[in-house]
Amino acid sequence: MPKKAYTILIFSQKAAEVKRLILSPLALKISICLLALLVVVGGVIIYDYVVYKKKVLELKSLRAETEAQHEEIRSFQEKITVLEEQMNKLKEMEKQVEKDLKEVAELQKEKKKAVVPAKKKNSQVQKQTELILKASKPPEDKVSLLEQERPQLVNRLHSDLVELEKKAFQREQNLKELQEFLQYQKSVLLATPSLWPVIGRISSVFGESRTSSSGDSRTHKGIDICVPPGTPILAATDGIVTFSGTESEYGRLIVIEHGHGFSTAYGHLDKLLIKAGEKVVKGRVIGTAGMSGNSTGPHLHYEVRLNNSPVKPLRFMN
Repeated sequence: MPKKAYTILIFSQKAAEVKRLILSPLALKISICLLALLVVVGGVIIYDYVVYKKKVLELKSLRAETEAQHEEIRSFQEKITVLEEQMNKLKEMEKQVEKDLKEVAELQKEKKKAVVPAKKKNSQVQKQTELILKASKPPEDKVSLLEQERPQLVNRLHSDLVELEKKAFQREQNLKELQEFLQYQKSVLLATPSLWPVIGRISSVFGESRTSSSGDSRTHKGIDICVPPGTPILAATDGIVTFSGTESEYGRLIVIEHGHGFSTAYGHLDKLLIKAGEKVVKGRVIGTAGMSGNSTGPHLHYEVRLNNSPVKPLRFMN
């Protein structure tokens, strides 16, 4: 018997033709299998394409997120670097403050009898001194990475860094104020006379009633220290010589300006060993004792002046 055959008719409207395609059962089965295979392959290709596009989008998203994280990390690193620099600066300032405190304490021991003029508007700085020295480190927040989501953690880190920067800046300002205060106190103490200009017997004290060469009664403005002629006279502290010459009442006289209103005067000298305008340091020999001017014997007339007004020299002599 002849095998069955399948006829496929293809109509063309334009050409008004009918094409006939005769397929054997085997050919039809093969065609159907090929068509099915084509559909399956096409579906797999389309599915892979869709998956690929999705992965590409996810990869782009991950790259953008990674770049954002890198940017955040760079921002954190920059802020941490700035904080490290601030902390190093604070450490250096604290070392300097400790050094200034020691120097001021030593100077105060040397000049504990001296009356030091107080700097105005320093009460607030003095109140802050103990708070600054006892300032504790910024508190550490315990943040669990497992309990916080990344955006919350990033925001928390940003706020913590900003807070640390504020505290570091405030601490730096407080240390600067304390340094300025200590430098001022140090300069005052350095300007305060404390050294005996010469060791000897005090023959006349401050405030005694004296008679001048013209016969007028006046108050003694300093102290007289009896010493042999030619005894070296020392500068009571650092300063600049404002006068070195002869004066009728004092004879050969040296006046030294020390700053902060302090000055000292050395009268009845025999020799003047420094000139006006010279800088002198504490303990330098500035002249020798004598009896020039209105004097009845060899001695040193020593005055301490505060804002051009004579004060008791013994208050500034340890």
